[in-house]
Amino acid sequence: MRRCLIVAMVLALGILSCRGKVEKTAGEPGGILTVGTMEMPAAISPLQPSIFSSNEILDLLFLRLHEIDPATGKMKPILAESWEFSEDLKSITYYLRKGVTWWDGEPVTAHDVLYTYEQMKEPSNNYPNVNMLRFIDSVEVLNDFAIKFSFDKVYADILTDSDIMPVPKHIHEQLGSDFGTSPVGNGPYRLNEWVPGSGIILVANETYYTGRPALDQIHIRLYRNTNEMVDDFREGDLEMMFSITPGAADAIRNNENVEIYSEAGNSYLYIGWNLDHPFLQDVFVRKALTMAIDRQRILRDIYDSRGEISLGPLPPSSWAYNSEVPPVTYDVDGARSLLQEQGYSDYNRNRVIDKDRREFTLRLITNVENPDRLAILRYIAEDLQKIGIRVITQTLEANDFIDVLISGQFDGFVMGWRVGDKIDPTLYWHSRGRYNLVSYSNTLVDSLIDMGITMLDRNRARAIWSEFQRIVYEEQPYSFLVVPDRIAAAHKRVRGIDHEVRLASTSEYWIPEAERRVSVASAIPPANPSPEVPVGVTSLSATLETTGTALEEPPTVIAPENLIEAAAQRDTAVVDTGTASLVAELPPPPPKPSVITRAEAVRRVQPKYPAAAREFEAAGTIVVRVLVDTDGSVKDATIIKSFGNPACEQAALDAARQWEFKPATKDGAPFEQRVSIPFTFTP
Repeated sequence: MRRCLIVAMVLALGILSCRGKVEKTAGEPGGILTVGTMEMPAAISPLQPSIFSSNEILDLLFLRLHEIDPATGKMKPILAESWEFSEDLKSITYYLRKGVTWWDGEPVTAHDVLYTYEQMKEPSNNYPNVNMLRFIDSVEVLNDFAIKFSFDKVYADILTDSDIMPVPKHIHEQLGSDFGTSPVGNGPYRLNEWVPGSGIILVANETYYTGRPALDQIHIRLYRNTNEMVDDFREGDLEMMFSITPGAADAIRNNENVEIYSEAGNSYLYIGWNLDHPFLQDVFVRKALTMAIDRQRILRDIYDSRGEISLGPLPPSSWAYNSEVPPVTYDVDGARSLLQEQGYSDYNRNRVIDKDRREFTLRLITNVENPDRLAILRYIAEDLQKIGIRVITQTLEANDFIDVLISGQFDGFVMGWRVGDKIDPTLYWHSRGRYNLVSYSNTLVDSLIDMGITMLDRNRARAIWSEFQRIVYEEQPYSFLVVPDRIAAAHKRVRGIDHEVRLASTSEYWIPEAERRVSVASAIPPANPSPEVPVGVTSLSATLETTGTALEEPPTVIAPENLIEAAAQRDTAVVDTGTASLVAELPPPPPKPSVITRAEAVRRVQPKYPAAAREFEAAGTIVVRVLVDTDGSVKDATIIKSFGNPACEQAALDAARQWEFKPATKDGAPFEQRVSIPFTFTP
């Protein structure tokens, strides 16, 4: 029976053992492919990947053990010719391909894989994705071409977490951190020329294990402005563009020689609410704010209706997405009524609602260098003013914006997160998460995250993540806005595009000889200077009351998520970049956030099923949010979820008030913290 269960779990992983065939390169050899992009890492090394910028160039220069085949959705062997699981599923033995060499001719061996793993684990190297290695117990070289990974538990992402992209041990030992500026790889292309902040030239690897790739060269040009990239594309200086805006796509849509590629996006835009704000601690107030925001208008006007309305912290492109989450609909009158029910009204008749003699004023911020988010901020301000909220918008230069986020000096901020194939929202949504910038805390959500990341069965994991998505969306710590589509463009002379257009896939593309350009514009333009802050950027001390005046688009597009990489100093995360990476020009990082520990229950009291509820056979879950005082006692208790039975609600409140906690701490000192307690009632 146990063996049957183990085999069933292996099938859930997708494969017990695998042996891959070598796929020969297709297409006519020769030619140059020139592409434009808005993001590029500051270092080119598997040991120094960017957290927030694209790392797809690494797939052209280095081989990983395996990857997911976009055509089948299954794991495809690359450097590992095959692999097999142990009977208890806690170990994987990889068998490497023989004959794969580094660019200097040395063979790629299991010793390189082990060395890379050890460098990832070395604390002084600050490997940003070290979190994915936390369940690996040991790595052992069996011979030059066999290596064994052992884990402390069985879970769904074992293959993903052991997918090492090795570096050459004999070279990295000599270069150390300088390897990222002078990399030596084993991929289909070799680095020929690199001007940081401007562009890269790659040349075909003549000794690549599947045979020389078709294209002679790939020229990658970095842009900081979409319009400049589109102009070069229209002039014929580029064959491809990645991550373009809907407006850019419309500008070239009528060109019969151009193909537009659009796919569901994996990033969601939001406005994050500061849950330390006394008004924003009320879930009904946050729901009213979301009801008042016309998200369809944002999607239509800013993204040309290319995308979806966001239903929480998982995008529709995610395998675990819950499409059944009840959406918060746009309803201005409903938002006003909901606020009135919570005691907010225009008592002094100045067209601003207030409560307890305090006006409802919100300070909303975003970074000035991102025109889409400036427009979103303006739309949100207009919508919230319609329900009687005074909105002060502040547009900050990206570095100041990050300082404000980390210090918590905001009421709301516009930003975006990107969700990868592997779901691990710990950093954003766990109460201890490094990027939990809104101070969201829900013990049930914490438990779901802890369970989901270690779940073996994908179906059970999907159920966990669906519930995670539902709860977070229901509580509205963010007003979830939109999930824009990912859009790219390519001239039809480029062949070999079977699926999405990605920089990592350009090694599979080719151009027929008869359609190649005779000459290529300058492969790498002069290096772009560091962007200057546009005139009129609001300083940290200044504020700008929203007037509805159109905001002028600045010349440089920046997503502050890229810059948080420096402040974070190498935590595991993936966020929506949307723009050029400015890691190379980063200033000194801002201060790290406070170290916070959670309140832990030391006395739990369960409510009795009320006799008054027995007559109706009332059943369901009630969630009570309590405010834990600095002495560990419950200072306040509020119901945030119920199934509508007053007797059960009162029993839940009475029980919650009797709980006792080890108080939360901030930088070692006790402080108040809110904790959610679920109670289930059954007859």
